Amino acid sequence: MRYLLLLKRLLKKKSYIAMLLLVPLMAFILKSMTSADAGLLTIGVFIPGDDYSSEWLKENLMDEPGNLRFILYDEEEELINDVKNQQLQEAWICPQNLDDTVASMAEKGSSKEKLQIVIREEGLSHLLAKEVLCSRVYPLIARQMALNYILDNVYDSSSADSQIDHILDTYDNYGINGNLFEMGYLDDNQQASDDMSYLMMPYRGILALWLLMLAVAASMYYLEDQSNGLFIWWKTRLPLIRDFLYYTVIMIIPSAVVLIGLKYGGVFTSLKIELLAIILYDFAIIILAIILRELLVTIKRLGIIMPVIIMSSALMSPVFIDFKEGRVFQKFFPTFNYLYCIHDGYYVQSLLLLGMKLLIIWYLIHIVMRVIYKRKYI
Repeated sequence: MRYLLLLKRLLKKKSYIAMLLLVPLMAFILKSMTSADAGLLTIGVFIPGDDYSSEWLKENLMDEPGNLRFILYDEEEELINDVKNQQLQEAWICPQNLDDTVASMAEKGSSKEKLQIVIREEGLSHLLAKEVLCSRVYPLIARQMALNYILDNVYDSSSADSQIDHILDTYDNYGINGNLFEMGYLDDNQQASDDMSYLMMPYRGILALWLLMLAVAASMYYLEDQSNGLFIWWKTRLPLIRDFLYYTVIMIIPSAVVLIGLKYGGVFTSLKIELLAIILYDFAIIILAIILRELLVTIKRLGIIMPVIIMSSALMSPVFIDFKEGRVFQKFFPTFNYLYCIHDGYYVQSLLLLGMKLLIIWYLIHIVMRVIYKRKYI
């Protein structure tokens, strides 16, 4: 009954309600951004040639833009000026005969005539666009490499010319479909999401950081109730269990909001996986928040340390970027283990083990702080 009253009292706190509203607001904004026509970047493209490769690339960019917006230009100078005037994020300029460039790349691995990229400044989005350009040109190079291989190993030079059209027609009609790489989260049926947007990729990590922030905020609520004398009337023989349940009540609604947000955002995997992951994650971050409360003691200190905890978790977890060199340190962060345990059962065990280690640390700190408290006041 006391925990139900606690939940009812929480729903009257403006700060708690405001934090709960952050998730639907963020999900709505991201979904709106991903459905916008402009996409992630607006890129101008100049393809002057009328050879097979040039025509194929034009058709590919227009028919399958993905999360980028492509605009075809007829004049190279106009395209460059639009980049300078900030009407475009960047420009792609193809050589006059793209067939020759592709043939040279397939045969020698390099070409004198190269595809040019014009940008105002370097950034992560432009690195991504560079990878997209390479992925769009690669099928042309793969087609030429296949042709070269067959000509060298199947046909002799005397009959090669008469067989080229037949080889290319066979290659084009072979039915190679789909992309080499697909973005998305896998569900129980091992089906990848086709409508996954680049902008939604850090969504799960942001929600995990939001839950961590709420866990630390729960410690602030605890200290506030402690100073108001709540626990004088809420005595128990098992204070550790009482404290853990206090935090659990605070985290129930946010956890449910995260699950709904994941479903709405299109990154939900399966109910079984998501429930297991979020229960283990909540267990770990609740214990971590309690440890911080035991050590820091005051709301002011928790407020100071909260940004440090959130920022360090964001850097050491694959929210926006993954630093694989720091695996030894990353495994000490609950957020890192949570984000990986969605796809790898090893990290489910790792997250559980981390939570148990934190539980032991909390118990030891609680004993030490109780001894210090008695020595100080008795």
